[in-house]
Amino acid sequence: MTKKNIKEYAGSEAWLEEYKRYIGLADEKDKRFAELSQDIAYDMEKFKDPLVIGALIYRLIQERMKTNELFRQILDELKKTNKLLQKEGASASIPITSKSQSKPPLSDVDEKIVEFIKEKGTATADEVQKRFGYKGRNAASARLSRLYQLGILVRNRAGRKVYYSTGGRS
Repeated sequence: MTKKNIKEYAGSEAWLEEYKRYIGLADEKDKRFAELSQDIAYDMEKFKDPLVIGALIYRLIQERMKTNELFRQILDELKKTNKLLQKEGASASIPITSKSQSKPPLSDVDEKIVEFIKEKGTATADEVQKRFGYKGRNAASARLSRLYQLGILVRNRAGRKVYYSTGGRS
């Protein structure tokens, strides 16, 4: 069926016969096809009514408003969670452990890194890399991240830089 044929038969009963011929189902004995075609014909007739189109558009608007409200509620919850995490600082991502558990033993290098940060106040992975002779920033960053996860250091981000401090935690 060409585009011309579709336009030619749109809105008339002849489209059904043309469609049957197009797909090779001109036989009227196919009851399932006949049922489906009647449903389509009925729907096409109803869609000509502006009241039906208006009702559909109204229903779509209602659904959009419900969806937007759900997204707004989710966003509000995310904002609340973010505020809580910012208030609690690093403690929000520290694994929950017993209060009586003492700090895990640190390696000599970790001890030196903590002392360096105490003396300096804050330090970035670049500064730790230079001070302790790491070949790449990733090794220094991994050490600092581990100390942060253990709760020994506090992490603060300013733009692209991440600053680590003891923050009175050690």
